[in-house]
Amino acid sequence: MKRLWLVLVLLLSSCSNAATQTAPIESFAPCSSIKSTGMKADGLMLECLDGEGELALQAIEGPAVITVWASWCTNCEAQRPNFIKLYEQAEGRFQVIGIDVEEKNKEDGYEHALKKGMGYPHLYDRDGRTSNYFGPGVPITQFITADGQLAFQKIGPIFTYEEMQQLMSEYLGIKV
Repeated sequence: MKRLWLVLVLLLSSCSNAATQTAPIESFAPCSSIKSTGMKADGLMLECLDGEGELALQAIEGPAVITVWASWCTNCEAQRPNFIKLYEQAEGRFQVIGIDVEEKNKEDGYEHALKKGMGYPHLYDRDGRTSNYFGPGVPITQFITADGQLAFQKIGPIFTYEEMQQLMSEYLGIKV
């Protein structure tokens, strides 16, 4: 009987998604906190998810990590804690920016970001035009160097923080 309980406890704890649970927040960083060159880019202007204007995607200053996500994406959900932790450890050394794509509406993305504790600033692609820039699908992560160049694009999830640390070190030269 003891073995049965032990097996049951182990099974229940291994199935838990406590590691991916995050606390809801009341607001995320405003779009105005994104450091940018102020440059305009035809066709790549994105709305701020917070409703406070728009920003040219190519005007984002590096170093930066850009995560392309959607509320319905299970792999986005799996990697989300890594981006939350990365943002918390940025300490002004780099930017973490989310781009909500393929959402039914802007409000769904906004509420999802709050509910999931995604404190970093977010842009919103209302019509899917960023698929020409990032490629189709989610999640996609870009690592942008200090001089604004794309160092690496990861298609698919970053499941562990150790992988995130390795990518930050390898492509941006930043230890987190």
